[in-house]
Amino acid sequence: MFNAGVTRTSLAATFLVLSTLAVQAQSATAADSAANAGRKQVTEYLDHIAAEQTAARRTAVAAIATRTQAEARQAAVRKKILALIGGLPEKTPLHAKLVGVTQAQGFRIEKVIYDSQPGFPVTALLYLPDAKPGAKAEKLPAIVVAPGHGPTGKASDFGFASTFARNGFAVLSYDPIGQGERLQYPDPAKPGTSLATRPTGEHGEAGLQPTLIGDAVARYFAWDGMRAVDYLESRSEIDANRIGAFGCSGGGAMTALLGALDTRIKATGTACYITSFDTLLPAIGAQDAEQSTPNFIASGLDFPDWVELAAPRPYAIIATTEDMFPFAGVQKTEAEARRFYGFFGADADLEFLTGPGHHGNLGPIQARIVSFFLKHLQPGADAAHPVLPPPGAPGVSPFALPPGITKDAFQDTPTGQVATSYPHVEAVHRLNLKRYESMPPPKALSGEALRAAIREVTKSAARPAAHGSKTSGLVEEGDLTVSAAKGDVYSKRVTLHSEPGIDLQGVITAHHGAGVHPAVLLLTNAASMPADSSAQRELEGAMERMAEAGNVVLALTPRPSPPGTEETKSPILGPFYLTELRAELTGKTIMGMRIDDTIRAVDYLASRSDVDAKRISALASGHYGLVLLHAAVLDSRLAHISVDHALSSYKSLIEAPMPVGAPEDILPGVVRHYDLPELQHAMKSRLTLTHPLNGTDDLSISTLQAGSR
Repeated sequence: MFNAGVTRTSLAATFLVLSTLAVQAQSATAADSAANAGRKQVTEYLDHIAAEQTAARRTAVAAIATRTQAEARQAAVRKKILALIGGLPEKTPLHAKLVGVTQAQGFRIEKVIYDSQPGFPVTALLYLPDAKPGAKAEKLPAIVVAPGHGPTGKASDFGFASTFARNGFAVLSYDPIGQGERLQYPDPAKPGTSLATRPTGEHGEAGLQPTLIGDAVARYFAWDGMRAVDYLESRSEIDANRIGAFGCSGGGAMTALLGALDTRIKATGTACYITSFDTLLPAIGAQDAEQSTPNFIASGLDFPDWVELAAPRPYAIIATTEDMFPFAGVQKTEAEARRFYGFFGADADLEFLTGPGHHGNLGPIQARIVSFFLKHLQPGADAAHPVLPPPGAPGVSPFALPPGITKDAFQDTPTGQVATSYPHVEAVHRLNLKRYESMPPPKALSGEALRAAIREVTKSAARPAAHGSKTSGLVEEGDLTVSAAKGDVYSKRVTLHSEPGIDLQGVITAHHGAGVHPAVLLLTNAASMPADSSAQRELEGAMERMAEAGNVVLALTPRPSPPGTEETKSPILGPFYLTELRAELTGKTIMGMRIDDTIRAVDYLASRSDVDAKRISALASGHYGLVLLHAAVLDSRLAHISVDHALSSYKSLIEAPMPVGAPEDILPGVVRHYDLPELQHAMKSRLTLTHPLNGTDDLSISTLQAGSR
């Protein structure tokens, strides 16, 4: 049943206003003080949780006193990480093939393609040093090199790879997912470019669907690296007992995964990546999907665990002092890891290689990096005097391509992209879809079991207040708004204290004088817009019309709002992608936090003397519609809800080739517990659902305006 005055005609009109206001609010500049304050509250809230979790972890690690205890932690941490990422795929034939050879000065480069999973090709380059005249033929030590976040992928590692080759190493340099020749979302109109715009966008987009089934996209990145080791082992020229791994920035993240999870890696060098989460999050926030496994920090894990899992194998933590990855965090991690290595009598094998400058500025310490690998993988070599390339122009990065050489010289595939060169190749989306389809369906849930599952999945912590309970201090009412005095109706700005540190902005429109009325809750970004904005005035106009029809109306903006400038990875990921990663790391979700805010708003309405607590309804569209659906299953005080232009099933999102604007709706592991049709069924007559969307629809907020007209 609709409340008084909320007919189907007025409902459609209200949704049109809400969706139009959503677009206006989305377009608000982050320079607005309200915008910065809203986002800052949420990031500080999550960072505080992360700080408590990392402090508890440090205490646990500090209690380790013996090698036996250190080994027990290694086993537990490795098991935990594998569980968090969804385990590792089954090992299948590599089907490796050689597609070209280029001779360079002192080494040759073989163009290689291997399958890390069936039909999932990895494009790679194998650098092999030329045999020295008169020297005895011996098997070569090898290094797996992973590139940082750049569109050229493996080509960007030519400087380091060629230097390693000149020093007697075989080098396998490969394209990570979403880089080089392995774009997951190639733009058919612009060959060689991505619909996700850049590598971090590719990674973020590829990470959404694995999260829904309880995996993490890191499993695919880790497995690509481990299959690189398999390929090296298959080559007769390579000494399988002397394989190392190196990478910088995003390549450092992949190298950290590989060095921790694959004991065949005998020496690991991670550059410009290792730090600590309690310094990283306040400084620059969460960074990328493969670096932000859901529940990682909440599970008692941090950057030092990547290093400590490798003990006692040689490890180089490589850092620059002015890196965006906080140097103070690197120092904390190095100190803890050195103590951990000490339990194995191997603290001398943990090296801390630091140099001046910005992120990725490894030129000044390149010789020390090469020396580290010579020392540990080439016993007897002159590690103190590595062979270095002729110096280039001042400031040239060792990751830059040599003059006159383009990335095409390193191309393995006919078109420059796996996706357009070979028919029927897999992508992360399709591999994940196959995993989803092979999963047993979750047990049908209802009642309290369904509510418990929602709380477990969303991490919602709020419970509806008991009937008649006092809510003093929950809301502060401000002054009357500009348009307040209209007959029997008035409007006020309100601040709802959802939980400590979280203050939400809203507007209440009510009636002068006594009387009890039905209430309507509107979830909308416009509620936190400046009082003199057109969006705020339009919202108040809609609220006053609903109030004049006999309702008390509360408009509220759940957190985090409004959007800030932090999320710039890719337009298709929407404005809250990195905030969702930040939340997931700490065991939270945007959805869960917004559900809590919604329940607290109902607490406020139910406590008002002018509201009939048995006649509270709510309206929301888009992402807030999904929030409202979850909240209403948890809170029966919402007698009726109306949801417009919201996602109708997670199954459709998993099936979609490229979801757009989805991060706000992501819930780790949700389909292992329930899907949205189960929630819709649980609501029965309490739900009005209009214009449902599926995973192939554009879920971004800008779609709502056109869709609601």
